[in-house]
Amino acid sequence: ASPSAQSATSAKARSCVTCRTRKVRCDKTSPCSNCRRAGIACAYPSAERPVRWARRMNRVANHAATTATAAQDPNAVPSPVLERVQKLEGLVTALRSQLEQANATAASMAGDASGANLPGDSTRDFDQHKADKAQCTHAGNIPDRFGRMVLHDTDQSRYVSSGFWSRIYDELDGIKVDSHEVGALDFDSSEDESSSSTPLYTRELERTPLERHAFMFGHNLNPGDTSTKDLHPLPSQVPFLFEIYSENVNSLARIIHLPTVSKMVRESRKSDTRGLTPADEALTFAIYYAVVTSMDEDEIFSNFGFAKADLSLRYRLGLEISIAKADFLNVPNLTLVQALVIFLWLARRHDSPRFVWMMTGLVIRMAQALGLHRDGTNFKHLSPYEIEMRRRVWWGVCLLDIRASEDQGTDFTIVRGSFDTKPPLNINDDDIDPTTTQTPVERDGMTDMTISLAWIDQGENSKLIMAQSGGNGLLNTDEHRRLLDQMYLRFEEGCLQHLEKSNKSEARIGVIILRLVMAKMTMLTHLPVLFASPNEDFSDTIRTKLLVSAIEIAEFNHVLNSEQAFRRWRWMYQTYTHWYAIVYLLLETSRRQWSPMVERAWVALRSPWLIPNQSQIDKNAPIWMPLRKLMAKARKHRDVELERLRINPEVAKKLEIEDNESCPPTSNGLFLNDSNVVALYRDRWCQLLM
Repeated sequence: ASPSAQSATSAKARSCVTCRTRKVRCDKTSPCSNCRRAGIACAYPSAERPVRWARRMNRVANHAATTATAAQDPNAVPSPVLERVQKLEGLVTALRSQLEQANATAASMAGDASGANLPGDSTRDFDQHKADKAQCTHAGNIPDRFGRMVLHDTDQSRYVSSGFWSRIYDELDGIKVDSHEVGALDFDSSEDESSSSTPLYTRELERTPLERHAFMFGHNLNPGDTSTKDLHPLPSQVPFLFEIYSENVNSLARIIHLPTVSKMVRESRKSDTRGLTPADEALTFAIYYAVVTSMDEDEIFSNFGFAKADLSLRYRLGLEISIAKADFLNVPNLTLVQALVIFLWLARRHDSPRFVWMMTGLVIRMAQALGLHRDGTNFKHLSPYEIEMRRRVWWGVCLLDIRASEDQGTDFTIVRGSFDTKPPLNINDDDIDPTTTQTPVERDGMTDMTISLAWIDQGENSKLIMAQSGGNGLLNTDEHRRLLDQMYLRFEEGCLQHLEKSNKSEARIGVIILRLVMAKMTMLTHLPVLFASPNEDFSDTIRTKLLVSAIEIAEFNHVLNSEQAFRRWRWMYQTYTHWYAIVYLLLETSRRQWSPMVERAWVALRSPWLIPNQSQIDKNAPIWMPLRKLMAKARKHRDVELERLRINPEVAKKLEIEDNESCPPTSNGLFLNDSNVVALYRDRWCQLLM
């Protein structure tokens, strides 16, 4: 036979590309029978380099032969590599025994569970489940469940939380160091994770990160020019954008070191935007998007000459393309987490709460993959600057989780006891930079980080109260009072005293938001007790306390939205709808005697910023029908009560005396220029009775 015929009939060592892609059996002839029947070209992978599993088998065989030779020599001294390999074998043996024991335990439990349930088993199982859940939530010290940071040669890192695999990685690193022939005993992770030298023969794996991850943002539906060059602002606009970001966003929510990011952008502009990595480019687009979202329509047009919707979409598109190019699902890093947190903080203005909630889950996974839930002091290779930035980013993720979970009415994803990352230091940005070698000393009083630390403190206190209120059923009123008093004391003695001493607008808005949150926590902790025991003697006291808190929420919300000095920060609070306060105010104004306090609640309900317009949310949402009915009922009740009090001045006088003895709200009402708020509302009430 001719050489060509021999080539056609000779068996190949591997399946052809088409059969391998289709996952069908290949007869390994050239061409194979499948390709001949289909009438398509038949191509085989190169035989110059063995496949990965064959290379691994060769390495194992060579290593086994070397080990056997060393074992036969009685005078041979065990090498460090051999000792570490033996340690690895011991670890694997230990793991195998643990698995066998776990399987035996599981089988035993399954056999016990197959029996008939005895009376009371369900209750006992439920109680045990609650105990297990509490034990899991409040687990032991995080360092006991040790993990480590795995560093790669490509300036990437990955956090490994499993104690077993942490030890495995330690031994592998030791083998790399001890072995003088790393190439012969190739334990490089690039074969398992990067595989850049291994040809891939499927279309799926040949796609770029941008093509693979575009589905997250819908860009795979309309593939086009994926260049971000035309999406960047003009070079002359960049300093202005960073200045507005510093004032509108960074002043209240600080998760980046703005001087370092600004320096990075300035240096990249000297070599055009191509000097930015995809991750750095994503961070800059997140900053641009945040600036546009935080500004008003007229400000955008006067400064940029574009409509706000067009410019925000432009920067969001740049952000999404850059994040996809950075391969964020496979290669997360701190910069990408920063970009996504900034984006999601502001995206709530334009996107649905469900989108923000779902994306927050992804960001939490990215943060955990980087080990941000472990304090940076656990990793000796991190600098003071890196430790501080990791803390800022982790707590930014925690605050995002709280906000997204509240929007959806779900449990927090990041629970207390699942991390040991400390809060950031109370310092200024000038106190630290990437070259810092010593940890800065914390400052007393107001700093760049004070407001962000106030949000962190507020979030943790809220988690604590919600966890203790819902962990073992309802708390009684004394427990509620104790928890709330402790939270208020921490606020007053902590961040509030620093904020109240400052004349800055951002400090003023911080005080108002914190006091609003304190009133909100009062409602969230007392409402379950009230609804669970509506006929108890303490109900009237709790109802009055809740009414005061609801009034405070409505009036603080009015101040935030009405003061022009706070315009730049409306992105933070205008997406909140205080449904608890709205509904409770409507319920109480529909049933109470019409005292000056109730009239104040009615005025608070009329604030133009309390109840959103139907055009701002789903017009068909089921909330609107009961709200309209409650509003009509409250209006009718008000008319009836005022008429009754006009006829019975003695009753009106009694209500006025009781109102004088009650504790008024701490907010300043809707009449911002009047100092004596209580007297103002009482005079208004008296005028209505004339």
